[in-house]
Amino acid sequence: MASTVQLIFFLGMVALCLANPINKIRWCVKSEAELKKCRDVSKTCESDQTTLSCVLRANTDECVRAIADDLADAIDLDSGEIYKASLHPYNLKPVAAENYGTQREPDTCYFSVALVKESSNFLFRELKDKRSCHTAVGRAAGWTAPIGTLIEMGMIKMDDPESQSVEKAVAKFFSASCAPGAKEPNLCKQCAGKQDKKCQASENEPYFGYAGARACLKDDKGDVSFVKHILPAEFQKGYMLLCLDNTRKPVSEYEKCYWAKVPAHAVVTADRPEKIQPVVKFLEEAQKKAECKLFSSPYGKDLMFKDSASSLITLPEKTDAFLYLGSAFTNANKALHVGLTNRSQDLVRWCTQSAEETGKCDLWSIASGGKIECIEASSADECITKVLKSEADAVTLDGGYLYTAGECGLVPAMQEIYDAEMCKQTKAKKKGTYVAVAVVKKSNKAITWKSLKGVKSCHTALGRTAGYNIPVGLIQKQTGTCDLTTFFKESCIPGADVNSNLCKLCGGNEKTKCLPNSKEPYYSYDGALRCLIEKGDVAFVKGTTVDENIENAKSPAWAKGVKKDDFELLCPDNTRKPVSEYESCNLATVPSHGIAVRPESIDIVVRIVTEQQQRFGRNGDQTSSFQMFSSKGKRDQLFKDSTQCLSPVEEKTMNDFLGKEYTDAISGLNSCGKKGLLAACTFHTCKVQ
Repeated sequence: MASTVQLIFFLGMVALCLANPINKIRWCVKSEAELKKCRDVSKTCESDQTTLSCVLRANTDECVRAIADDLADAIDLDSGEIYKASLHPYNLKPVAAENYGTQREPDTCYFSVALVKESSNFLFRELKDKRSCHTAVGRAAGWTAPIGTLIEMGMIKMDDPESQSVEKAVAKFFSASCAPGAKEPNLCKQCAGKQDKKCQASENEPYFGYAGARACLKDDKGDVSFVKHILPAEFQKGYMLLCLDNTRKPVSEYEKCYWAKVPAHAVVTADRPEKIQPVVKFLEEAQKKAECKLFSSPYGKDLMFKDSASSLITLPEKTDAFLYLGSAFTNANKALHVGLTNRSQDLVRWCTQSAEETGKCDLWSIASGGKIECIEASSADECITKVLKSEADAVTLDGGYLYTAGECGLVPAMQEIYDAEMCKQTKAKKKGTYVAVAVVKKSNKAITWKSLKGVKSCHTALGRTAGYNIPVGLIQKQTGTCDLTTFFKESCIPGADVNSNLCKLCGGNEKTKCLPNSKEPYYSYDGALRCLIEKGDVAFVKGTTVDENIENAKSPAWAKGVKKDDFELLCPDNTRKPVSEYESCNLATVPSHGIAVRPESIDIVVRIVTEQQQRFGRNGDQTSSFQMFSSKGKRDQLFKDSTQCLSPVEEKTMNDFLGKEYTDAISGLNSCGKKGLLAACTFHTCKVQ
């Protein structure tokens, strides 16, 4: 009997342990002072579900290696260090950012500035042969931003990029420096560490980090100190900032005199859910405890985290190192890695969003003689990311995705024009548009625009213009609701949560259901119309969708036997009209689809696509071998089949191209919360430039 009771007790304890597993987090620290603080944190910040232990390593690089080797779990890094930690073979991911503002007004970036003594009189253009103080080699404010700027502006010369390292070039530019972590003797000359600790990228070197770089200047070991704009009181008087316009300004005017905007320090861990979730949960729970002091310590400054941080903010799920740092800062890091070869400037790498698009693109690549190269992805968001990362050069996007692309840093290069007469105008300003409509079955007389609540809805995809942004934006404005799950009875919104009723109507199988690509049968314009025919009550599409699919030679199998007269349009004034009257009965006139590129790629993309259009466009001279605006099988591959031509855009930014009315509508829609890639790209309260 006793053994039975013991067994039951044992099994109960096992079940309890399995129900509430203990998360064991190993924090990597780089000095004895950090180790002391870490041990204090482990005592005051632990919870019943989480324990914290401390792993000591000599420097940041060793900590990054320890995390990659699963000997530690997390560390807080400077942006320059985040870039290095994200590269192969480490592949670490930022999960929480330091916040230098308040909870109501967060601030997750800082300014890289050049601090000088007021008593000195040199300017930016006179920096050569001065003595410099840096936080550490590879760190954002103290190295990447200033050195990248000096190289970009031609002040630091890379005489022989194949053999000369960046450190050698910097060592030649400044007369002497303290740049902890450097290998060049001249970059360690001004450092104050003793014996083998001199110039270490850790607290063992007195001039390491922000406080150290400022002390280097204060102790007259340097003429300029590259640090961030947040300065202690002792540096508010007697010091000034060196500006890129060759002037000086008071330290309080850093917003007018900075070298770069830099993303905040962030906690990184291995890019695996089982590593990310415990770290994020620990940080969120720790900050709720009054006795848990993450941002101060009696053992020294900036230990584990920056003392100037007020909190840590969990990053959006889709945020990787590139999206966190921004394309400009990432490219600054890349610029410091010499020996990179320039890619051919005579081809465009086109990002495809489905197997069908890849098939068409492959034919285009062959016909183009290699001027077009195909880069395969599975969604618009993935393509935007690939273009941002220079893994592709161009992608055609719907207006909703163009908005996201613009928020992420891409710009418009060309637009689809659907009016053949407009294509003939050589000098007039061209602006492509189409209309968004709501289509219902004619037999379902009970549905009007104002009685949509409780019906079954079909959408092109989450975030797309005609199928989501316009109708949902109008519904939100009229009803004040942000929760579509309670407004519509059931929906198919490809890209939404597959487990919600927003995907319940979708037609894909277990693996493809509700995916935002052609693997989901109800994706895009044609898919939304098919959804209406087979399952739904209303479809949100473009004005010509019914005409393009019903009663014509290219009608798909699912549209056989269906007539145009079987459908009507819902008008915003609560009336209904035939589908042919979409010009007078629509939800909005919206910008055309466009080609998104990186700013530096506009000229090459426009040049090559214009050449391709002359060969394979509507009136091309080689359309027998390939047609850009025609798709076999599923419609609208790479470009909408209704496209008559592609025209360069005059607007320089995505918001200008989309227009204020449309961007305001999306901004209103986003008041309900941002998700996915858009949330990742707009996380920072000040953007990296």
